[in-house]
Amino acid sequence: MNPLVPTALDGVLMTVSLVALFLALAALLSLMRSGSTSGRRLVAWTLVVLFIPIIGPATWFVARRRERSTEANGAGFGS
Repeated sequence: MNPLVPTALDGVLMTVSLVALFLALAALLSLMRSGSTSGRRLVAWTLVVLFIPIIGPATWFVARRRERSTEANGAGFGS
């Protein structure tokens, strides 16, 4: 076995890493474009997205969708 030739595991790990990177970048862009998130909440979400790969960005997208659906129904958090 030649150590210079990538194995199947190398390909899988590279694919997972690229997916995690893409999700993190997409979540960060979405986070920065979100007008409702600011201050400490913005910092907290940024840290979650950056330091919890795959799960952090996925959580942001789920939370954003729930927040948007709540706003669309006319019921805010203060109601």
